[in-house]
Amino acid sequence: MTKNCIYIRACAIILLKGVDNCMDLILYNPLSKNSKSNIQTHKLVRQYKTNKIPFRLKSILKIDDITEYLDKKKEIDKVILLGGDGTINRFINDTVDYKFKQDIMLKPNGSGNDFMRSLVDCDKEPQYIFESVYDTGFKTHFINGTGMGVDGYVGYLVDQNVKKGVFGYFKSTIKALLTYIPEPMTLTVDGEITKFEKAYLVTMNNGRFFGGGMKVAPEGNINDEHLEVMVAHSANKFQLIFIFLTIYIGKHTKFKKYVFSKKGYHIKAEFTTPQITQADGENYYDITTLECKSSGKRIHFKCFE
Repeated sequence: MTKNCIYIRACAIILLKGVDNCMDLILYNPLSKNSKSNIQTHKLVRQYKTNKIPFRLKSILKIDDITEYLDKKKEIDKVILLGGDGTINRFINDTVDYKFKQDIMLKPNGSGNDFMRSLVDCDKEPQYIFESVYDTGFKTHFINGTGMGVDGYVGYLVDQNVKKGVFGYFKSTIKALLTYIPEPMTLTVDGEITKFEKAYLVTMNNGRFFGGGMKVAPEGNINDEHLEVMVAHSANKFQLIFIFLTIYIGKHTKFKKYVFSKKGYHIKAEFTTPQITQADGENYYDITTLECKSSGKRIHFKCFE
């Protein structure tokens, strides 16, 4: 049976239940950092039109309350979310308490698409949503990863670049590594405290990737509640750049003298001075303490084919 036949059959079942019709909702982010995002959006629209599949195209920025919108639009059978990690982050924060009746499909349309790289092999089961609480009192949620120190500084530099993508991230990372001054940091993983005199960054990931394909958390699993914690520390600049290059293939954890790695449920990192922090690529400023754990909530993203 073809995909179109399956779709028509599903619509027929919904009609029998008393709904006038059914359609897919395509959500896109017009402010996506990827310059090719509009091209990909139009390409998908043409695909829907060619196959005569009912759909509605909507900017995610023009919906004040996505949960209220979905409750009112009962004809929506499937949500197609176009975008990268930032768009996904906005979506989960807007819907963290919502019980979806629709299928939620992801199609990569951003500059990094790191969560999608993990989702490809893990979309059969729901994914966990994590929460970050900062010493400023602000709380946010993430689904792929968060970090502070060099990690947050890189995000800041990437935002300043005209050209985004993997090369822009690489260039920004090298600049950040060369200019960042390491700070003392205290890390607590499930109650166990470790102190670092010269910490460059700390990352807490559920997904395996960041920075457009760097395997920062080789054992990360988006279907469980563990976070894989990584701290780069004590190395000189030359050593740090070399270790950074090995992250692309996930071999950085072998440098145990300079890379601390551990899995845990409840993570707290405290620097001595304010840092830039990122959660799924979204930046937050003047943060000294970052505390993360699972929210206990899940969402079931599936890959759009």
